[in-house]
Amino acid sequence: MSGFILNELLDKLSKRNNTRFGSSLELHVATADIKSRTVVYEYEVTEDEIFRGYLDSGWLSTVVDHATDPLICAAAGTHTPSTYTSSLTVHTLEPILPTTHMEIVCRLVQAEGRLLQTTVLFRDATRKHIVYASGVHSLLYKDGVGSGAKL
Repeated sequence: MSGFILNELLDKLSKRNNTRFGSSLELHVATADIKSRTVVYEYEVTEDEIFRGYLDSGWLSTVVDHATDPLICAAAGTHTPSTYTSSLTVHTLEPILPTTHMEIVCRLVQAEGRLLQTTVLFRDATRKHIVYASGVHSLLYKDGVGSGAKL
């Protein structure tokens, strides 16, 4: 990913509407690394987001989609595929309680041919060895990515 593309990505992240699928997400970019194709967000869980005592996996799925979308769009560039299929998977490993301050680590792991794939780790911001959940967001294109930006 060139410096220009990274700056363009960060600019889009800071200006984009944070409401998706009826949820308002206050994700703040903590870091972005060109070499590892990674964006790290910071988030503090509020009491309003808690259902049955912990953060629901549906909320996590929405965040995976929202947080990885800029990486996927940057990799696809201006290419508009005719057909694609999407897969999104989330695995909850530990309960996420109110006031949990976490990092959401999004990494573009595949951007070749017909497949774009990102991974996500929801981990404790201060005790990074504690991972609350993980996710994978994939797009498979019928005609290949081709003209996407090289990340």
